[in-house]
Amino acid sequence: MDQPASPAFQRLEKATYALANGLVAFGGLCLVLACALTAASIVGALTIRPLPGEIEVVEILCGLAVFAFLPYCQLKRGHVGVDILISAFGPKAMNWTQLIGDVIIAVLIGLVTWRHVIGTLDKFGNGETTPLLLFPVWWGFAVGAVLLIANILVCLFIILADIRDIRDRRAIVASLGAH
Repeated sequence: MDQPASPAFQRLEKATYALANGLVAFGGLCLVLACALTAASIVGALTIRPLPGEIEVVEILCGLAVFAFLPYCQLKRGHVGVDILISAFGPKAMNWTQLIGDVIIAVLIGLVTWRHVIGTLDKFGNGETTPLLLFPVWWGFAVGAVLLIANILVCLFIILADIRDIRDRRAIVASLGAH
């Protein structure tokens, strides 16, 4: 019933956690940089003048941070769930609804990623730039696409973990545990 995870699954789990944790660090760095730029611009506005284009860079950094945090949120099952009704049917129903929900999230993230990649190619093709700094817009979109692809990988791992837990008759908990 309660079988230990295979070495291959353990390696996959370790790699998935490393990916999600690395992306959290990247997202945190983006937010720290956004805060530093905002603070520098405020100080500049009080003394000489604000940093030109600071808002453009802060917008990009904050957007990348959101995409970078998504895989960790999925890995820790941090998405909103309403289990009050389903919990009355027992752990087996909870497991199956968790699996179905995780598959739905993976499909939705896949659709968002697909459309985001198309948008990235469009931004690359039309040469759009930011208004003040004239940075090409496509590069921020491209980094976002890579982060969304990482989220798909985490979603697929979660589905595998769900299937393993259902097969081994373990309850799928709100978090896979601290790693």
